[in-house]
Amino acid sequence: MVAVLFTITLITSAGVGVVNRITEEPIARAKAAAVVEALNKVLPPFETTVTDSLTIDGLPITVYTATDAAGDVAGYAVQTATKNGFSGMIRMMVGFAPDGEVVNIDVLEQNETPGLGTKMADEDNPLLGSIRGKRLETMRLVDGRLAVVKDGGDVDALTAATISSRAYCDAVNRAWMAYRSVATGTVPTDVASGATDAASGATAASGENADHADEASGAANRTPDSVADRRGRVGDRTDIRDREAGSRIVNRNAREADGFAADKEPGARKGDGNE
Repeated sequence: MVAVLFTITLITSAGVGVVNRITEEPIARAKAAAVVEALNKVLPPFETTVTDSLTIDGLPITVYTATDAAGDVAGYAVQTATKNGFSGMIRMMVGFAPDGEVVNIDVLEQNETPGLGTKMADEDNPLLGSIRGKRLETMRLVDGRLAVVKDGGDVDALTAATISSRAYCDAVNRAWMAYRSVATGTVPTDVASGATDAASGATAASGENADHADEASGAANRTPDSVADRRGRVGDRTDIRDREAGSRIVNRNAREADGFAADKEPGARKGDGNE
């Protein structure tokens, strides 16, 4: 019996290994194709690229230096990332002209809230609109870094998605740092978490729960697509009715207690000590 189970396990493991090897190459090809597509989106026309690899904040950053047919630098594309998304990792490609102007930004990977944070991938989103065509050093920066308007910067955030918007800026800041490292020799330094400096960090931290609530609230207010959403709304209404009923009971008990106290102590004003 043991031998049979061992044989089955061995065959199953071998099968999984074969499947992994079969799918590994297509996945790698798909990722490579996505990178090439992103490079074409964020750079002027180019012939070849040279790759530099950096690490900023513990994250791998890749800089592609693109050259034209004459061998001149056409631009720089930076594959950057941030861990600060509302739902985790966000990866994007940021294109810079030789003088540092942002040519375009292409979001490669994100798992943000549908209809809210996911809008960062839209071509006409306000984040991109605030950055594209500009040299970042000419914008209003916070401690030398790009930031959303709420944090004192120039970047218009996505509606009800402040955390996603801050993460977007965080990734662009890291790309900007990497671009300057390769293009001008500036030694890269870690980018502060989020899009705020140490002085305003306390303010950002104090508002973080509110930002999560805003984004979660926005998600809750989206038009439902499923029976589960409709059931959730029914559950919410039931919960509200339960809370309202409980509140009425508490208020009635409080009034009865006040009346009892008034009976026990004639002359006492009803409600004294309860304000």
